[in-house]
Amino acid sequence: MDHTQIHANNRLLSVAIIGCGIAGIAAALKLTEGGFSVTVFEKESQIGGLSSSYVWQDLTCDRFYHVILPTDSDLLKFINNLGMESALFWEKTKSGFYGHRRLVSLSSMKDFLRFPFMTLREKLRLGLGILYANQIRHAEKLDSISARSWLTRIFGAQNYENIWEPLLRSKFGDAHDRVSAALIWATIKRLYGTRSSVEKKERLGYVQGGYKAVFEAARRRINESGGKILTSVNVEKAALNRQSGKIVVVANSRIFHFDRLLLTIPCQEALRIIEDNKEHPYWRRLGQIDYLGVICLLLVLKRRLSPYYVINLLDRTLPFTGIVESTNVISTASFRDRHLVYLPRYVMKDEPLLYMSDQEIWPLFFEKLRNVFPDLIGEDTLHKKIFREKYVQPVLNIGFLEKLVGFRSPLAGVYLVNSSLISDSTLNNNAMVNLAQKAAKTIIEDST
Repeated sequence: MDHTQIHANNRLLSVAIIGCGIAGIAAALKLTEGGFSVTVFEKESQIGGLSSSYVWQDLTCDRFYHVILPTDSDLLKFINNLGMESALFWEKTKSGFYGHRRLVSLSSMKDFLRFPFMTLREKLRLGLGILYANQIRHAEKLDSISARSWLTRIFGAQNYENIWEPLLRSKFGDAHDRVSAALIWATIKRLYGTRSSVEKKERLGYVQGGYKAVFEAARRRINESGGKILTSVNVEKAALNRQSGKIVVVANSRIFHFDRLLLTIPCQEALRIIEDNKEHPYWRRLGQIDYLGVICLLLVLKRRLSPYYVINLLDRTLPFTGIVESTNVISTASFRDRHLVYLPRYVMKDEPLLYMSDQEIWPLFFEKLRNVFPDLIGEDTLHKKIFREKYVQPVLNIGFLEKLVGFRSPLAGVYLVNSSLISDSTLNNNAMVNLAQKAAKTIIEDST
């Protein structure tokens, strides 16, 4: 570990980080290790962002479903560097598909050959298409065409209509027709990595104690290095004092001064905070990025629903976009034989569902879940909780790679890293750790 300290006029250079999700915490660790004095501001009462936790009785779980892939090298190194290797576990998992009132497995070659929603010719084309996509090394050539166009050309119209289009809807909602082929290519590459090269069985990992355990270990490491994490602190604005060269941060009506500032928050939040020329192409580009939000119902059940970690939905009448039974990866012993099921729905800012109350969403989701599992009854539910987030997945339209901004903003000493900068992956914690560490490295290099 490099403990070289970065000084200015015989004092440590100070860095403010706004946002304590996975990007904020990874950048903070990198910068404290690099010798900076780091202060992280988090508006919520707990750290973690989209990876934060939820507590009900003696049960602690992630608010949203998260797993680790064998190919998540940056995330795995991040976890190992926190000394959490012994808390990392791997499980062989299964996937299901629901369509035409049938729930079927798609977890092995035998399942694939028996899969009822495609002809043999379509299955052959699907398999060859996935192999072809996995051989593509760079996304640049795919950035200029739509996912629909590329998927139809590679996999055929029937495979697109029956498989890919429902999957695109599940991830991007009504924005599915706008996304770049580069994004779906990255999705295929990432999901292909869940299968071990020897067994070709899907393997997914998890950390005992969830991301709460990861973030608490990171918090301790940052504190030991002299860094600070301030929760329940709302940053109102940030501006460059051009006379002193300091970044002035106003938070909870208090004024702070820093040498550097790293924004790890969504684009709209960054634009709200920064006081600068918003007509600059850098800030204008950020303002043009739309986000998908999410509504996610968490069910704590007495019993297991299925043997599948994820059930992909081909039925477009269902109001949620997937069924994720995380306790088919995470040991139920951690939850005293209670089972966790997540029902997510990704939404654009103008979708009516976004404005429905929890009291309206709960019965709608539960009754539709019974379409898939008719024997499910209300007494099977021990607890239910609905989580909402406004800014989750950037909608990366055709040509997004050409418009990507960099870590360095036009404001001296101000940097940005968030999910809108992902260029060769989908939104996931491995990608965000990778980006955050690169952003921190940029700050270090610029300061030496």
